[in-house]
Amino acid sequence: MKVYAFGEEGESLQVPAPLIRVPEGTAIHVTLHNLLATTAVVHGLHQHPGDAKTVVEVPPQETRELRFVVGPPGTYEYYASAGGDLESGRPLREDSQLAGAFVIDPRGEVALDRIFVMGLWLSGSETAAVRHEVATLPHMIPVINGKSWPYTERLTYPAGEPVHWRWINASGGGHPMHMHGSYFRVNSTGDGETDHVFPSRQQLTVATYRFGTGTTMAMDWTPPPGHWIFHCHFLPHVSPQMTVANALENTFTMGHQGNHMAGLVLGITVPGNRPEVAAHGRTRKLRLLVRERPASNDLPAGFGYQIEEEHKFFPEKITAPGPLLVLERGQPVDITIVNQLHESTAVHWHAIELESYYDGVAGWGAHGNKVTPVIEPGGSFRIHFTPPRAGTFMYHTHLHDEEQLPAGLYGPLIVLEPGAKFDPAHDYVAMLSRGGPGPIDGPFLLNGSSEPATLHWRIGERYRLRLINIVAFDGGTFILRGPEGQLQWRAIAKDGADLPQEQAVMQEARQIVHPGEIYDFEYQPTSAGILQLEFSNQLLKMKVTQRIEAQ
Repeated sequence: MKVYAFGEEGESLQVPAPLIRVPEGTAIHVTLHNLLATTAVVHGLHQHPGDAKTVVEVPPQETRELRFVVGPPGTYEYYASAGGDLESGRPLREDSQLAGAFVIDPRGEVALDRIFVMGLWLSGSETAAVRHEVATLPHMIPVINGKSWPYTERLTYPAGEPVHWRWINASGGGHPMHMHGSYFRVNSTGDGETDHVFPSRQQLTVATYRFGTGTTMAMDWTPPPGHWIFHCHFLPHVSPQMTVANALENTFTMGHQGNHMAGLVLGITVPGNRPEVAAHGRTRKLRLLVRERPASNDLPAGFGYQIEEEHKFFPEKITAPGPLLVLERGQPVDITIVNQLHESTAVHWHAIELESYYDGVAGWGAHGNKVTPVIEPGGSFRIHFTPPRAGTFMYHTHLHDEEQLPAGLYGPLIVLEPGAKFDPAHDYVAMLSRGGPGPIDGPFLLNGSSEPATLHWRIGERYRLRLINIVAFDGGTFILRGPEGQLQWRAIAKDGADLPQEQAVMQEARQIVHPGEIYDFEYQPTSAGILQLEFSNQLLKMKVTQRIEAQ
């Protein structure tokens, strides 16, 4: 494809742009020469922290020189636009790949790390598409260091040794990046101009982190044995349709030689076997049936899950979301997934720490010589794991995601401490989805309904709210309001991992939640009245509300 690129004089052009990496206090002298037919507007080549409005314009065939002394250590970026259309202030067509990393190291010895720059080529506006101002999503080529899965770099690490990564989102779109099978720690975040390093007590431990346009993140990850992927949870950014071939031919053909992903996916191999989790009690055995689902008030006909355990079926009728699956920390579980559809499928156990063979990424997860299979129509796949922690999780399809996820293949999963009982009267699961049939179609739904039934809470009693976003492409804000306005709640967990004491604090009852993210909060009503838990997306001017009556 035709794209513009930076290149050092006498060297090949590069996507992403050449890495600038120097110790703090370094004096920089940059000469920019523009060989394009349009003026290049270059951002980020100045001292940091800096002002995003500090740019240099380089007309065609002209040269500009820049001199400055770099600022404090951090992860920054530089980029240019060259006359093309913009999305969220960033170029989206031929000039979309004019971006690179600008890293300033502390003086002295520097820890080894890897740098990843995310880019996005678009044939049109994502914003217009999600607003339905155009018919469909544009063609897009999302890339990590200039390449799209399955051509992204494959990484191999020894088990148990910390890995340090720096990520830069140089694209005009957001990216909720999700790690399979384990958690990572966010050490710093920035906006390309500034970089904020968190003290250890404020560092987040997450399985999904959302990058906004132009943002950066430094992270530590201790890889467990297995075959893992780190990928965007916006489904169009990993869709197998989003290939160079389709973009050039102006089609949306599924192909890719059997590959079921493309775009923002990074594959990691960690040799060895994952240590077994300390287990107790008998192994719980159940079947998860993947079945066709009839239309309901808020959902067109599609697919759904049903649990069979001890010759009983739950729920009696197939619904979306799938049934709440409640497990116990430390108790082994055998789940036989039975595919009763007329197409293949796979099931991913989101944020659960388990063997990669059972993780649900067909053709990639592995244990020894065994590779995770596609579950063919009429076939089955038996998985085994022991939940190592209590928390809020989910399960969902990981094959033909753009069709199967909006069709209803998702459900909540809760792991309780040994001996604890799930109390639905005080434990509210809010699973956010959309009405389909496509990834950007239909109203927002809470637990499968655009108008969920009123909840009844009692004054002085504590309630846990488990917020799960499994929408294909839309983030937004959950807000809990009372008669006097916005309330406060106490943060409990993120992505199933309990927050440390310093972070488990009272705060405004407002939380941005993006696809693949999970948040737990606690709230205690203090007076009678009507409460509302609202999820809204300002871009779409859409919302869904859960009414709660406190008495």
